[in-house]
Amino acid sequence: MKKLTLVLAALSLAALSPMANADIKEGAHQFKADVKTAGKETGHAFRNAGHAIAHGAKTAGHAVADTTRNGYHATKRWVKEKT
Repeated sequence: MKKLTLVLAALSLAALSPMANADIKEGAHQFKADVKTAGKETGHAFRNAGHAIAHGAKTAGHAVADTTRNGYHATKRWVKEKT
């Protein structure tokens, strides 16, 4: 009786082994696809953040230049009025 149970268990495992292997391969393929997608999304997020920072820095630089120019001209006008 024990031998029959052991033989049936071995046959069951042998029959299910290809299906289990196929599931593992499919799972590995899906995992690889998910990792690639996550990597692309992370790269895009960093790219977008870099663009936002660059845009902010450019805007701030223009603001400083405009303020400096306005201050220069205001000082120039003030000096002309005093002389």
